[in-house]
Amino acid sequence: MRRMLDGRTIIIMGVGPALGHATALMCTDEGAAVALAARTPAQLGRVAKEVAAKGGSSISVPTDMTRLEDCKRLVEQTVERFGRVDGLVSIGYRPDDNKMLTESEEDLANWRPVMDTNFFGTLQVTKPVIEQMIRQDTGGSIVIINSMTTHLPWPRGLPYAASKAALASATRTLALEYGKHKIRVNSLHCGAILNDALWVSLGHLARQNGTTAQREYERIAAMGALGFLATPEDYMGSVLYLLSDLSKPVTGISLHANSGRYMG
Repeated sequence: MRRMLDGRTIIIMGVGPALGHATALMCTDEGAAVALAARTPAQLGRVAKEVAAKGGSSISVPTDMTRLEDCKRLVEQTVERFGRVDGLVSIGYRPDDNKMLTESEEDLANWRPVMDTNFFGTLQVTKPVIEQMIRQDTGGSIVIINSMTTHLPWPRGLPYAASKAALASATRTLALEYGKHKIRVNSLHCGAILNDALWVSLGHLARQNGTTAQREYERIAAMGALGFLATPEDYMGSVLYLLSDLSKPVTGISLHANSGRYMG
């Protein structure tokens, strides 16, 4: 049985312990070679071992998406190793400093690193990928991992939500500009991601509210129509849909996957 990504090469920018890790393993299971990129070589090494244990092929390229030379080298080494780039999953994440506008520095310098990573960093990775896809003349799929906060912001989260909203707008423009090259660009807007880090945060909330981490989970999960918070693996069907030919006529969309907390 042919797997959905057989023979393709997918770059995964942001191979952390959650979505990036799950994406690498899913792409491997679906037959793709993967280029693993993150700032931490040790994390890349751990995921590369798991890919190899599944019989997959990978290359690890330490990459800081805010550094132009890193982004260019990522694509160059991927092409050198596998000959092509067919897809990109870009996970840019830098959280807020939790200051409101009137509490911030006069020149908003405290907010600029958030935009530099989440918005400019993502585009800085996307640019050489698109250029390579144009040279290949075979099209490709770019999946930008976004956030529910573009439509459901939270207090003290302005720079993060704004950086992700800017990415949503960029997704539509890129889809329009590069569709003639058969390059599709879409965003996946995730809700909360249930992993070890979230359980730590739920524990902090529980201590503040005099409850338990499980009770805080239930309270937050109940805000969504489906009543649960998704694990990294739960999101993989949506990532695969956007990467594969299942979404062949789909480009420029914001796909919301948040257990029904935001429906748009």
